[in-house]
Amino acid sequence: MTAMFKRLRNALFALTVQLSFTALAATPNTASAASSAKYTPKYIKRQVVLQLNCNSYVYDRYGNRMPWFNGLYAPHGYLKEDSYVYTTRNRIERTDKDVRYFTLFTKYHATKYNYCFVGKKYWLPYKKINGHYFYYIGYGVYIKARNVSFINDMPQYSNGEKAMVDETSYPFTFNSKTKKITHPKIKYKKGDYIVVDGLRQFTANNGLVFWDADQPVYAHLKGTGHGNTGTYIYIGDLRDKDTDIFYWDPELESHPKYRINLIDID
Repeated sequence: MTAMFKRLRNALFALTVQLSFTALAATPNTASAASSAKYTPKYIKRQVVLQLNCNSYVYDRYGNRMPWFNGLYAPHGYLKEDSYVYTTRNRIERTDKDVRYFTLFTKYHATKYNYCFVGKKYWLPYKKINGHYFYYIGYGVYIKARNVSFINDMPQYSNGEKAMVDETSYPFTFNSKTKKITHPKIKYKKGDYIVVDGLRQFTANNGLVFWDADQPVYAHLKGTGHGNTGTYIYIGDLRDKDTDIFYWDPELESHPKYRINLIDID
């Protein structure tokens, strides 16, 4: 009798949530956990809207995939790549912490001696479940934070991506104060793993940044320095399977495996 009651209770709960999602999907201008193929700026006043970088399943608070979600927005049972998720959350938060995923509100800033773009760091608080990071989108539903490319039409960035060294590599260190490049006695062998948190180009050994398709790109090793100071490794020495996720050659029009943004270090 108890088992039958539990099954009935779970069925009623699933039906109630499904009906809530169906009704909310029809009115994305309200605070709702709905999905749409279009992004409408007027909808995001006091509302967080996420754009997906791949097909994304939904999960409960324990990290279990929700099978009853199948067929709600698509016959495949998942939110489609590039679609927009209108969440019930009303704002992102300013932060200076080293959070796993974040976005930058960038504006042009000019002074008498300097012209540059200044980015203020924001994040949408996430929850770590079973080793994965999830965003709560409303009504007991979560999606993986890694599956998000834009938050309120601003790119989402990662604070570190793991990559395997594919061939023997000798990194170098750049000091932003002295503007000098040095070559410490560090060697990474094939099979070693590193974590990178940004990308940068250099011209010869003078340390100046120079973004150009013909210049090699280097990955900044996480934890080796702040700003553009730190240790760098040639991205071509890393395994393609890993770098394809966060980098593609600028001479190519697109890259089907690219999903994660890393900061371009100035």
